Formats: sequence, structure tokens, C-alpha cells
Amino acid sequence: MESKPIEEMSEQEFDTLLDKIADAEFDKLTPSAFLDAVWALKARQAEEVIEVTVEVVGDELHFEPGSALPVRGNEIFLAGKRVIVKLKRPVSTMPVK
Repeated sequence: MESKPIEEMSEQEFDTLLDKIADAEFDKLTPSAFLDAVWALKARQAEEVIEVTVEVVGDELHFEPGSALPVRGNEIFLAGKRVIVKLKRPVSTMPVK
């Protein structure tokens, strides 16, 4: 099977990838492909998908408030946790595409 990102695989291609894990071909599966498969499984098991919209304000990301997910500025509050999202480098240093 040619290598392609999990999110671009059809249901059949994804199932084939999972079958490789269970048989003698497992050693031919790269660690990256294995982790992609695990992540894809977790994503499929998600009970709810929540989309958030962000805006770049200066050199920070700011989440647009929404009713499904409590957010404030660059913070997300979820399941008793406070997630602070930071940019790795300022927007002003990022290349323009």
C-alpha cells in the first residue's frame, strides 16, 4: 500500500492499514504510520466534535467564544483543565504564503 496521510485514506484503505498491524506485515509498518493509525482510531471514537475559530491578534491566537467550549483569549477550559495555547514564534516572523 502506498503511504498517504490517514485523513486522506478511504475507509477501506484505513481498514487495510489496521489489518497490517494484526498480521505478519506489522514489521513493515513505520512507527509514524502506526501512530497515525492510533490517532485516527481515537478521533473516530470521539463522542463529540467541537470546532473552534481562532483569530491572530498581534502575536497571539484568540479563540472566538462559543457555547460548546468555554474559551477566553488564548485559553480553553475543558474537563477541569485550563489549556493555554501559545504560538511557537511571533506571527511577524512567519513567512507569508
